[in-house]
Formats: sequence, structure tokens, C-alpha cells
Amino acid sequence: MKNKTVLLTALALALAFPASLPSMAFAAEAPLSVQASGTTIDNVPNAHAGGKVTISGTTNAAEVLIKVLNPDQTVLFFDIVPSSGGKFQDTFTLPATAAVGRYQVVAGQGSDIASSSFKVVSSVGSTTPTDPSTPTDPTDPSTPGDNTGTNPADPSTVQVKFTLADIPAPVGGIVTLDASTTSAPKLEALLPVAGIRSLGNNGLRLLLPGGSLTLPKEVIAGLAALAGSDNEATVSLQLTTLTSSEEKAALTQAGASGAGLTPQGGAFELALSVVMKDGTTKKLSTFDKPVLLQFRLAANTDDRLAGIYYLSDGGAITYIGGDLKDRTLTAAVSHFSSYGVFTYMKTYTDVPSTYWAANVIQELTAKHIVQGISNDKFGPAANVTRAEFTTMLVRALGLKPAAASPFSDVPAGSWYAEAAEAAFENGIVTGTDASKFEPNKPITREELAAMIIRVYAKQDGSANAAGSETDLAAFKDAAAISSWAKAEVASAVHVGLMQGSGSLFSPRGNATRAEAAQVLVNLLFGA
Repeated sequence: MKNKTVLLTALALALAFPASLPSMAFAAEAPLSVQASGTTIDNVPNAHAGGKVTISGTTNAAEVLIKVLNPDQTVLFFDIVPSSGGKFQDTFTLPATAAVGRYQVVAGQGSDIASSSFKVVSSVGSTTPTDPSTPTDPTDPSTPGDNTGTNPADPSTVQVKFTLADIPAPVGGIVTLDASTTSAPKLEALLPVAGIRSLGNNGLRLLLPGGSLTLPKEVIAGLAALAGSDNEATVSLQLTTLTSSEEKAALTQAGASGAGLTPQGGAFELALSVVMKDGTTKKLSTFDKPVLLQFRLAANTDDRLAGIYYLSDGGAITYIGGDLKDRTLTAAVSHFSSYGVFTYMKTYTDVPSTYWAANVIQELTAKHIVQGISNDKFGPAANVTRAEFTTMLVRALGLKPAAASPFSDVPAGSWYAEAAEAAFENGIVTGTDASKFEPNKPITREELAAMIIRVYAKQDGSANAAGSETDLAAFKDAAAISSWAKAEVASAVHVGLMQGSGSLFSPRGNATRAEAAQVLVNLLFGA
């Protein structure tokens, strides 16, 4: 079976971001490949307003993304240039209104990024660098890249402002803007409402320090509607990074819901609003379609135990999940508040570290797919019922039912009702007969094989899952496999989802909770 990652929630999209130096304004849907380190930037001479600036250097990449930032950290220039013989070069003309001050240059590809700077001096031909004692006023309408006259309510907030000219062409229905150029604990990204309206049916991805968020077109439309006829309104995204002490305080306040959690690289409070011309603010609290949040995992984070969590205003901490790809977690959320990456470590007294399934039980517990039979016991050798395994599987796949199941023995409102309904709708279970599910019956190994191979076949295609009698030849009890389950058992063995014990498969034996956990890990993360 080829290695694969199954979506634990209905998610898509992943993008990796460097942890320190600013990311480029990537307008790409897929992650960029990381090149071997080696990009450098040649010395950039001082320039004057209206003059030409040449940026050159060396690189191991086939092409280089170049970005120049104004003194107030807005984007002045952006381009992608091919390299030749390990070198790159690009030239642009400064605006006639370019402010005197220091301009930052960032160039590179993926995580291979170099940074430099140059100064715009006061007059043509000046050779003496001028470095004003005070930075350019970002509220001055003459400053290039500025699009608002607002000041942050909190002086410690760093604003990143975008103009219509900063909006690149969409790629795959997504327009990408870069607000990751500062590591300030409080960040506000600003975009004129005219820029929002110019997106049309495209979504908007905003690169942030350590991750990103993607607003679908429905949320874009909601922001435009909030602005109404005010064409001078500004869309504001505020991001506040929680300090380590604030994270610890949140865990303490959460009580039981925070037990076993360890912060990984910061949690963030997000707010999305429209600032009207008169200064009033209209907050967009809920979204018509989910917004995608992405968090880049820190280098020392155990990705098996990591997930995105929601920190509610009431103090509870709730697992959101996240699809993991290239060490980036992506989750869909329907409102903004505080979110962060945490690892969850839960130990059970009856699962020692030497137990054969200890790691898979630990991982599935961290992903909130399995739970113990009590607060401190997992019950690894206990039988798992049909209702229990169905619930584990449906929870792992993030399935939700649209209608009630036809099973007469699944009471509405029971703890397993939604799982049974979702599994039936998705063709994972058919019941023991036309009207019975038998939720409390221990699931047999052949029943378990049938359920997981149906999921696998939907994901990878029936042809890839096809087993044969040859796959069963090693089992002395192959003849004991029920005729209705023989093909499914053969396929489950063929792709590595299940195996026997010695020379026995024990098709009609009851599956244990530990065996069920191992099979789920094989299905979700590759055998």
C-alpha cells in the first residue's frame, strides 16, 4: 500500500512558510519546493526617487521571487525572475514620490531566502546616505503603497497595508497577499474595500507569520456587503500572538479540557472587520463558508500528536483537528477567535510504553479519534463493538449524516446514531440485515475488514484494492472466512491494512480495541 495521508476533516490546501525571514508574495496553489541554501543578494546602491534600482545575486533555484518593501513595510515591488548560470538580476524604477528612507529587499525561493536593504536618498547624485531619525509616516497619503489614513488603535500594532496595485493575478481561483513581513506580536493587515471587490469570484489567501488564512469568495462577498456604499472603507484583519504565559493561563483556565496539552509555537487571536470612512468598525463574526487556517509546525513538534485547537472566550479548549501536509496543519473554521497548535499526550495505566500498539493508541488519542474506557484505562484487549468501531471510523473521516439510517435498533439521539447514519450513507456499513445494525455486538475481524476496505476503495479506487485467493493462502483458517467477506478480507490483506497472527486470520474472532486502533492507523496514514 502506498504511503498516504487521509483527510481527517474535510480540508484542502497546504503551504509551507519560513519561520523567520519574510515569505514571498506567493501566488501559487501548491507548496513551492525547497531549494538547497545558497541565495545571496549583491550590494544594492543607494538610489533616488524616480531612479532605477537593480537587484542581482546568486541562487541555486531555477527562478527567484523578489520583493522590495517601503520603509513602512508595505510592498513596493514584486517580481519573479529566472536564473541563469546560478545568477539572477532584475531592475525596476522607483516612483517619483518614493520616500526618503531604508527599503528592504527579500529574494529567494521556498525556505532559501536572502535579505538586504538600500536607501533612497534625498537628491539625484547624492552619495552620502541619509537616514531620517524618524521613519516615514505610514499615514501620509503620498507614501507609496499606502491606502488608508488610519492609525492602529493600539500603538504596539504593526500595520501592513496593501493597495490595488499590490493585488496579483489569481492562481487556481486564489489571490495571495503577503503580510508575513513582520514578527510583531500584534499585526493588522489592511486592504481597501475596492481591492476586495476587485477579487470577483476569487478567494484571498493572506500569508501570516508562521502560517496563512484563506478567505473563500463567500466571505469576501460578506465583507463587501458590510462596507455597503462606502467606497473608502478598509478591510482589517487583526492578528494578536498570545505570549507563552497567556497560553499557560489559558490551559489553566480550561481545566479538564486543557489537561495533557502543550503549546507548540504560539496561539493567535484573529479578528476580521470593515473600518468605515468615519472610523466606525463592523465586525464579521461568522462566515457563510469556512475559512482555511494554516499553521506551520515548529521543528521540534511531534506531528503525530499535534492538532489545531480553538480557545473559546468561555475558557474551554476544543480540538479542531487539521490535515497535515509538509508539516503544515490546515483546518476549516466558521468563525474567528483564538486558535493555536498544541500537542496532546494522554497516557493509560493499562498501555505501557512497551505494548505493541502503544504508539498507535497514543496517536489516535491525540487526534481525538479514540478514547479510553475510563479516564486512565484504554482497555486494549477488550472487544470493540460495531457501534464503537463505526464511531471511530466516522470520526476519523469527519463524516456527517444527512438523514436518518434505516436501522430499527439505532435509537435517535443515541451516542452512536449519527455515526451509524453517516456510515450507512457513505456505504461503509450495510447492517447485519436490511433493518438491523446490532450496535452492541462485538465486531468480528472479517466485518472490520469489510468496513475499512470499502473506505479504502472509495479513496484509492477499487482496482488498487483488489485482492485474490493468493492473499489468503498463508492462512490455515481461510476456509472459515464467510463467503460474503472473502473478497474484502483478501483485499485488506493485499494492501496491508490487516494481517493475521501467525498462520491464522481468525475471521470470525472478535477484534480488540488495540487491533481496531492499529487498523485505523494503517488506513489513515499508510500501512
